[in-house]
Amino acid sequence: MREWKGHSYEKISILGDYLPVFTQATQRARNRVYIDAFAGDPKNLIKGTDREFPGSPELALEAMPPFTHLRFFEMNRNRVRGLEKLASGRSNQDARVIPGDCNKEMARVLQELPVQAPTFAFLDPDGMELHWSTIRALSDHKRAYAERSNGTKVEMWILFCTSGIVRMLGSNHKEAVKREYPQKVAELFGAWGPWERIWEARLSGELEPGHAKKAYLYLYMDRLAGLGYKHLLVRPIVPNKGNELYAMIFVTDSPAGKSIMSWAQEKDRVQPEAGTLFDAEETRQQYEDLHTGWRDELPFELPEWEDVV
Repeated sequence: MREWKGHSYEKISILGDYLPVFTQATQRARNRVYIDAFAGDPKNLIKGTDREFPGSPELALEAMPPFTHLRFFEMNRNRVRGLEKLASGRSNQDARVIPGDCNKEMARVLQELPVQAPTFAFLDPDGMELHWSTIRALSDHKRAYAERSNGTKVEMWILFCTSGIVRMLGSNHKEAVKREYPQKVAELFGAWGPWERIWEARLSGELEPGHAKKAYLYLYMDRLAGLGYKHLLVRPIVPNKGNELYAMIFVTDSPAGKSIMSWAQEKDRVQPEAGTLFDAEETRQQYEDLHTGWRDELPFELPEWEDVV
């Protein structure tokens, strides 16, 4: 069983609202696909309490109408066993656990999934583990079919660790390079260039830490928009009395998907807290302008992207 702080439950709560509405909206389709790139532990607990809650795999397995095809990626052997037990014995669902790194296995697994099916992918890494190559593989999976049939590409809900990238790069350029952190960030973005300039501006004092954090997020959203998605939504996740830890980014081609996720993300929620009688209302900043026009506010020009080879 894995312990989580209240803000992590908030994220799962949003997912729990979205998935059944997604399957209802797509119930006329012959198949529906769910992909969980970092499936985690089937059993979860609010830290400091005895309150258990379902993980994302269980939410997906229990959504009604059901997903017909489900793929759960996980590297931890103990969690793999728990997930296999959770997914077993479901006669109306093709639910499989993929032991290993989603960044290495995703392209292969996608080849066995129906491209005609409405598909939702939940990409919820602990930190900086998600590679851009995985995002691109997912976005390309249904691209040809979507273009032929005026359909939709794979919907994705992605955790982007805004605080993690600032913390990883830090304020010591030499130490970060020694630890190969820039390479990890390049794998996250799938490219060099603009994010390096933001880092340079942060180190030189041209950008404050909060502005650099937002710039990294907007750069990532620019990359997602470049994949041809029609709608992007962002939802910052902020612990009570704290600063933003990460942002959840939703991408879709479907106006209905956008409306459903807007409802789920904007719904008032609470964050469970240990040692208190009542849960706390969650607080979050708003990204009022999303990722558009933000480059014009920078006091410098950004270079072009140079894709990772």
